[in-house]
Amino acid sequence: MRIDLVSFCLSLIICTLLFSCDDAFLDTNVAPPEEENPMTEMPMDTSTMETSLMSAKINGADWEAATAGALIQVNRIGISGLAADGSVIVLSLEDNGAGVYELTETSLSAGAYTLGDNSDAFTSNVEGGTVEITELNWQDSTMSGTFSFTGARAIPAGEVNIEVGKFTNIRVRTELGSVNDFNKISVKVDTVLFEPEAVTAMIDPFSNNIAIVGTAAVGIPSVALFLPKDIIAGTYDLGTPGFADYGAQYNIDDMTFLGAESGQVTVTKHDKGVRIIEGTFFFEATELAGGATASLMEGSFMVSY
Repeated sequence: MRIDLVSFCLSLIICTLLFSCDDAFLDTNVAPPEEENPMTEMPMDTSTMETSLMSAKINGADWEAATAGALIQVNRIGISGLAADGSVIVLSLEDNGAGVYELTETSLSAGAYTLGDNSDAFTSNVEGGTVEITELNWQDSTMSGTFSFTGARAIPAGEVNIEVGKFTNIRVRTELGSVNDFNKISVKVDTVLFEPEAVTAMIDPFSNNIAIVGTAAVGIPSVALFLPKDIIAGTYDLGTPGFADYGAQYNIDDMTFLGAESGQVTVTKHDKGVRIIEGTFFFEATELAGGATASLMEGSFMVSY
């Protein structure tokens, strides 16, 4: 069951935990979470970046990322590599520092591999694996480490063995507090007001959609909208991300993921020039595999991406 859940949530992992591939990402310096007065931000020199920053062997065959990066949020690290053929490796880790992370069925860390053909992901939650962050360089905003895991999926049934994985000096950005004072999401979840402390918005490099995600300070709960990047003002029916053109999702915790069963999003403004989108939404959410439900009403968002 966890295989289906992780596959269902891959789009959310990508947008909340992964990198943005634009120039703004490459120019972002980060400071350690404990620093109260970080150094003045200086632009990075990207002229000496390696062409291969993340690699592995998948069932004995060489795999190499064309782009790779990492994102550190509150109690979460996301690492991702995208190969030229569209295949993706995602590592989602529970913490924000160097060390060894076990990928097990009971842990809140996981690895996933997708072929880039819209098929379900191979995930580590059954067979397990290990990720080690060997170096986290806050001054240069880079991260290095190793990984390996066996990924399995139910539909169609299959398994992949990912070995000798490594990522070297991949760029890191952080979202350890209020991500952007401009970005706002507000929604009533089962009549209780939820105003996420961290709100991010970006063009998802894999789906090419606008991903809008709001999370509580501790990382859960979270709410997300996935909208086509060329969306215009209007009202659209919502569905489960990955199965609908306009997706919405609510995560109660790290184990309980709810997709929109019904609902609507109304875009009241979308300025593609300055990349600002505003609107309202509501949806009824149900767990993909389980009995959890939630009613999200009177939602609103205003974000730059």
